[in-house]
Amino acid sequence: MSRQHALELVLSPEDDARVRGRWQALEEGGIASLARHQGRTHRPHLTVATSQVAPDADVLRVAQDLWAPLLPLPLRVDGLVLLGGRRVSVADLVAAPLEARVAQARVTHAWSGADERPWIPHVTLATRLSLARAGEALELLATAAGPESRTETHDGAVARTTLTVQGLRWWDPDHEVVAPVAGVAA
Repeated sequence: MSRQHALELVLSPEDDARVRGRWQALEEGGIASLARHQGRTHRPHLTVATSQVAPDADVLRVAQDLWAPLLPLPLRVDGLVLLGGRRVSVADLVAAPLEARVAQARVTHAWSGADERPWIPHVTLATRLSLARAGEALELLATAAGPESRTETHDGAVARTTLTVQGLRWWDPDHEVVAPVAGVAA
């Protein structure tokens, strides 16, 4: 299986640290998380689009033009989600506003060979889990403080947690490097 080029939204330093804390909570609970990924460019992110083909200058310009005005962008976390089939990923499900969904669709349309499956904005916490281990991960994450937790405001309303994305970057698997596209994407 070849690795895909990807355009990724990266989190603010505070939210990056919170997600890394959730990875660590899974590890401490005996569940393999993305904390084990040792790539030097690896960090919590939301994938916007992928393709076997590297994005050309036109695609990168479209991505920059569409995403730069949106960043930084707070995104509501709606809870946990399981993605996959026999082996699943556990992720924080993120609610992207219409302008972000439109930007994602336009970038995908402009990029030759881009994956056209529906976009499910999420931040992955663990991958390739059996359903039994995924259930254990869900239980562990339900008891650990994290982005999906909800707090009551002074008027009794429920305030949902957000994650702020501050930049868009291109992951180049051929050279194992990232390049900023928009916002603060280091």
